[in-house]
Formats: sequence, C-alpha cells, structure tokens
Amino acid sequence: MDVQQVTSNELRRKVMVIDSKSFYASVESVDRGLNPLTSLLIVMSQQENTNGGLVLAASPRAKKELGVKNVMRQRDVPVDDQLLIVQPRMNRYIAMNKKVNDIKYLVIGKWTGLKDQLMIHY
Repeated sequence: MDVQQVTSNELRRKVMVIDSKSFYASVESVDRGLNPLTSLLIVMSQQENTNGGLVLAASPRAKKELGVKNVMRQRDVPVDDQLLIVQPRMNRYIAMNKKVNDIKYLVIGKWTGLKDQLMIHY
C-alpha cells in the first residue's frame, strides 16, 4: 500500500503559522534598523516592585549567547557592552500585531475566497 492510497480520503487544508517568538524584541530591532535574528536586544520593564525590572522579551541571539530568559530579573541579566536594553512600548506592539493580523487575514481570504466573510477578532 502506498502513501497516496492511505491519505487519499483525508481532509486537506492549508495551514498558516506565524511564529511570533520574541515579538516585542523583534519589533524593537526592526524599528532600530537591526536584524531581529542577529540583534542582541532585550525588552525590560522598569518596575520598582521587581527589583529593577523583568525581561519581557529577548532576541534569539540574546537568548542563545547570553542565556537571557523571559521574566529574568534585571540583576540576573549578564553584563555585555553590546546588549541593547530597551523599555517596552505596548501600544507599538499592539499596532504591529494588528498589521500582522491584517496581512494574515488578507492571505487567508485569498486562499479561501472568503475575504468578505472572515471574522477578525482583536
């Protein structure tokens, strides 16, 4: 029995996946003209009750090279002269997320022919 015989009756559909790993850090990198995959950047809150702040997002390179993790305390972030530490801009992330979703729904509409029937939830 070949694969075609086994799968011929299975439901088929198109799937779109958006990897928003390190989204805040990616937005900050792009806004600064940096490549999100190669920048050394973290988004850090600055709340007094967290002893200096928490990491909200880290670029893939910061995670890999410095071992930075989300929700790491500021005091635990390794010191590195190249590391860019930025404050969060939540309204910016919401606006960029909306743009990503608008593109997603446009593509889905073209795939399905249901452009006017899609329900968009934010």
